[in-house]
Amino acid sequence: MPSDTDTTVGLVLLNVVMYAFAYQLQRPVEPFLIKSLSEGADAKTVAKTYGRLQSFFQAAQTIGSPIVGALLDKIGARYCSVIVFLASASSYAILASSTTLSHLFLSKLAATLQAGFLVAQAGVAAATATAPPTVRAAALGRLTTAYTIGATVGPTVGGYLGTTGDLYRGARLAVGVSLLSTLLSLGLPKGTWVRKDSDKTSTGIWRSFEIARRPNVRGLLLVKVLGSVASSMYGTTYPLVLTTDLGLNAQTLGFFMSASSIAVAILGAFGMAPLVGFFGPRRLARYGLAARAGLVLLFSVLVGYAADAYGTEQALAHRTTYVCHASVLHALAAHVLATSLTTQTTGLVAADEQGALLGLEHALFAGARVVGPIMGTSLLAAGGVKTVAVVCAVVDVALALTLRDGSAKEAAEEEKTN
Repeated sequence: MPSDTDTTVGLVLLNVVMYAFAYQLQRPVEPFLIKSLSEGADAKTVAKTYGRLQSFFQAAQTIGSPIVGALLDKIGARYCSVIVFLASASSYAILASSTTLSHLFLSKLAATLQAGFLVAQAGVAAATATAPPTVRAAALGRLTTAYTIGATVGPTVGGYLGTTGDLYRGARLAVGVSLLSTLLSLGLPKGTWVRKDSDKTSTGIWRSFEIARRPNVRGLLLVKVLGSVASSMYGTTYPLVLTTDLGLNAQTLGFFMSASSIAVAILGAFGMAPLVGFFGPRRLARYGLAARAGLVLLFSVLVGYAADAYGTEQALAHRTTYVCHASVLHALAAHVLATSLTTQTTGLVAADEQGALLGLEHALFAGARVVGPIMGTSLLAAGGVKTVAVVCAVVDVALALTLRDGSAKEAAEEEKTN
């Protein structure tokens, strides 16, 4: 793994920060933008529209992620990065000029190839393919830290810009940031990060499906997919609950999101390697699932506790901080889970298969998140936040139980780690 002072790695990390910043600018504003374009629709209608918008975006990503993974192997990091950042700029440009809900959906369609983190992640995974799990976890954690730096600043800035009365200012800023990343990408090396192997019988997207059929990979991919459904259910309903049940404005919601990102950034930079080294990636993934299940239930209880104080400003603000603490802890558990699983999957394939694997993983994540937002908002409308929490917790507990037994190779790897 090149050092952090290496120009290429530094440029990749900078682009990841900017990529996350531009994307997260929209998050605290989108519920309010949908409401403003829905012409007097009630809260349930706005929530369902928000869920459909997120699902549509993930459907586009499901198609685009394997394509980006294949492009990474074919044309290299430089031109693949240029493509994904131009796709981002196009998406934000359409969003910045949207006057109807149809334009919002069109902006998500333009983001089909918006996969900047995938490109960076594939390079890091390939560079550490033969390294011990702790080294790989540290590298992936450092990359995630770069993302969360941007994700920390983005919601706060986006929420602030949204409260000024212009809900499109964040999108216009995101266009400029994405175009700057496009220019910076031209400084990346021309060659591919992932080694080519002429002995491989399958290439491009088809190699992804061949990898997914392997027994030691497909079980972990299944956990990732189903876990992503639960994660997207929570992630979609979380901002809706805070804005409709607790009355948070865009600026406060952005601050809450940034608090979670700060915590994840610190954990990714300093905590993941020691945790993986102490527990092993498989056991740590189980703990992440169990923690997530407990914390989503705690979140729902605290939301109800805070909502009881609605109308009493001081008591509501005090109780809402507890909700924030629970959401931060949930974000940490989710990060532990995701990094532990990626540490395992990327360690089970060769360096020249990292692009294909991660392209498939991102596509599966996106596919799961097509279902998750619709399920989450439907459950929220039918039974409230507690119903969403119970379903998410049941999924996570069931997945934790499936991780009890692994293949001999995985068990040996974990034993070596410990």
